Amino acid sequence: MGRRLNDPEHSRFASLILLSVALFSCVLVYAVVSTFLNPNVGSQDSSFESLEMVASGDLGERKDECCRGIENLELWGPAVKWGSEFKFNSSVECCQACKTMCSGNDGPCLCDTWVFCGNKEACGSRFGECWLKKQKDPLSPDRQDAGKSIIWTSGLIFGKGEGIVGMETEYGTLHIKLFPGCAPYSVAYILELLTMRHCVGCQFYRAESRGQSWDSEGNHIKDLEKKNSSNSSFEGQSF
Repeated sequence: MGRRLNDPEHSRFASLILLSVALFSCVLVYAVVSTFLNPNVGSQDSSFESLEMVASGDLGERKDECCRGIENLELWGPAVKWGSEFKFNSSVECCQACKTMCSGNDGPCLCDTWVFCGNKEACGSRFGECWLKKQKDPLSPDRQDAGKSIIWTSGLIFGKGEGIVGMETEYGTLHIKLFPGCAPYSVAYILELLTMRHCVGCQFYRAESRGQSWDSEGNHIKDLEKKNSSNSSFEGQSF
């Protein structure tokens, strides 16, 4: 026959149950409040994902958002697709065709250069030709010709682990991943500098909007307001 609980023991168990319920409620409330008051929790996951992308060499090109080239430029090199038999309606489609040959994780890209003829009047029967090529050295592409008379538009594509240059500074070596599909002219300029083997005295600037802190002449608005305020105070004084 089971032993009947007396009143003190019954009260003790009831207190333990109430204490457990109270602790569980506190934990639940804390979790809910933390979620609403700390919206950066989700962004931390995104930050970790971004770090993983940097470590793996995937820095945004996986979305294929950028497919720009340089007009009036013809890049040379062995053809992997002959344009006379390979045509598209736009340079973006030609670029995408090259990217599909550069999506593997093993080995170099089968295509790292695309050349497209997109001016109907100038190209004539060659309109839409898309030549896919492979460079011996992607950082030093073989250039056939350039100028206003050139009917071709050309672009480069760097695969995983390619298109990374090092810039030695007094603070150490900066490793820079180039995106020719997003900034073809900037990348072309950097590749031109690489042929010099040194860049003593070179200065690099980050292009960004001036926002609300600078005027159209490059003056800091707060400093300008302070200067105008000082001038107004000086003019208000009587001698």
